[in-house]
Amino acid sequence: MNTAEVAIIFIIGSLTLLVFVLFVVLILFEYRKRQVRHITEKLELKHRYQNEVLQTQLEVQEQSFKYVSEELHDNIAQMLSLVKIKLYKTAGKTEDENIKAGLETSTDLLSKTMDDLRNLSHTLSGGLVSKLPLPESLEKELNYVRNANEMDAALSLEGEEYDLPGEKKLLIFRIVQEAIGNAIKHGKAKRININLAYAPTQLTLTIADDGKGFDTKLLNDSKGLGLQNMQVRAKLLGSMDVASSENGTTITLKIDTDE
Repeated sequence: MNTAEVAIIFIIGSLTLLVFVLFVVLILFEYRKRQVRHITEKLELKHRYQNEVLQTQLEVQEQSFKYVSEELHDNIAQMLSLVKIKLYKTAGKTEDENIKAGLETSTDLLSKTMDDLRNLSHTLSGGLVSKLPLPESLEKELNYVRNANEMDAALSLEGEEYDLPGEKKLLIFRIVQEAIGNAIKHGKAKRININLAYAPTQLTLTIADDGKGFDTKLLNDSKGLGLQNMQVRAKLLGSMDVASSENGTTITLKIDTDE
């Protein structure tokens, strides 16, 4: 066998080996691609299932809120209206000025209570929140907070405002409610600032208070602070970050709006 024949055999052998190696690489690549696709599909199914569970939980909560709202409007509000009419008639019949003044004061307080109850009913129902522009709903809530708790509460906007789907507005509104409730009840805050920063594909909501703060580890295991409910809603909107210290708490919610 001469040198030329050896060279040809070597080249053919090398090419055969190269083809075999490429074939094995292609098989491994295809196998790996199928593995990745399978894992991705499983993760997507898991994510979809988790979202469906979260949606179901929130729907149950909203149904509960709606039921309480209807009870407040249909039963308690009507009973208070009857009491108000009774007080008004009694004040008109009495000749004692002190009693009349006391009844009129009670009537005024009852009227304010009925207004607060009406606002609470609308807030709980969620129907109005879904229809109104988000800043308007938040401003109404802050007005209620100012009157009920005698505290400073401010809303500011950045960027060009645009509307959101009703479901997203309601989720955001509930997060704000939870944050305000935590700030007042647990943080003993005296001031709350809410900022809405509009960008083309993202809305950033910032809620800052001057309360005493809390341990952020409670995010994972607390039921009393309502943080778990906030996280559940935040997952359906985008992402949420909580920074807390003895000087106050800042909650930043980033909402995807390009879907």
